[in-house]
Amino acid sequence: MSKFDVKVLGAKPPKRPEGVFKRLVRCISGTIKAVLLRPGMIVLAGASGFVVFIGTPHVGWEYQCRHPMRGYGSCNSVAWCAYYGVQGRRIEIPEYGERCQVITFLPLDWNQLIEGVL
Repeated sequence: MSKFDVKVLGAKPPKRPEGVFKRLVRCISGTIKAVLLRPGMIVLAGASGFVVFIGTPHVGWEYQCRHPMRGYGSCNSVAWCAYYGVQGRRIEIPEYGERCQVITFLPLDWNQLIEGVL
């Protein structure tokens, strides 16, 4: 039995375990690499975040003044503004003394969306 001598040639020594800092750097670099390789995901996430937090574009179409008008465009304070956009006609009531905007971003009406699904 002693005639055989076992030797390992060309093997690398075992790796030392990675530290916390190296694992963190590897995780961050992997995340950055995934983000840079998938720009469509960034665009989709940005667009959906914009719609959820800021709203969808609407165009002002109708309004009603709080006082009688003296000619074209003399309304300084409106009672309500009607906007048309993604969810159809939406009526907004601005603060006293404010005018209607031509284009505005209105948040989604989640109640209307849920009623449409159910």
